[in-house]
Amino acid sequence: MTDEPERLDGPWLPLGAASKLVGVGPDTLRRWADTGQVQSYQTPGRHRRFLRSSLESMINAPRRSSYGMESLPNAATSIGGDVHRRMVRTGYAGQPWQARLTDEQRADFRRWGQRTFQLVIEYVAASKRAERQLLLEEAEKMGGLYGREASAAGLSLAETIEAFLFFRSPVLEAITAHLRRRSADIGDVTGAVREATAAIDGVLVALVASHRDGGSQPTR
Repeated sequence: MTDEPERLDGPWLPLGAASKLVGVGPDTLRRWADTGQVQSYQTPGRHRRFLRSSLESMINAPRRSSYGMESLPNAATSIGGDVHRRMVRTGYAGQPWQARLTDEQRADFRRWGQRTFQLVIEYVAASKRAERQLLLEEAEKMGGLYGREASAAGLSLAETIEAFLFFRSPVLEAITAHLRRRSADIGDVTGAVREATAAIDGVLVALVASHRDGGSQPTR
């Protein structure tokens, strides 16, 4: 028996495409499939296929949260808009590393960045230690994916770090602005920024390690 052809535009995605869509590492996606958190099956050749709609539902599912501001994890859209406007003002499109990417690669990196940003927000707002740990692990795996793909796209480590750091300040500034608009206590603002910074640093470390390894993850 042979496997059916891989279709990246169909309802069932191969492991690599599913991993990119959700923004987590292949190991995390396999674990989700093994525990029934996402719908999947294995082809006769033992390759995994993941139901696109199941993955999209997981991305959009609300999480219980608490950080003095329960609305924080639900504010990703408005904060994302703030980040985009700040980047337009600061010349994001004119960065040298941007010009070296194809339109498809830029779209991929933008989607992965949005997913990483969402994970950081949920990490800051989460109330349970186990949930926070899972979110942080997912964000760091996202950093690993980002680093591998940047290396494969031909970006140097310096360019990849430069691209990552270009996003860092606007994200932190947007989180701060969101909390201040809602009259959050100064302690909550400081704590949220501190935790977001620590999470982003963890993502950066994973990005650097993955880019330096330059290896590809297994695709089964």
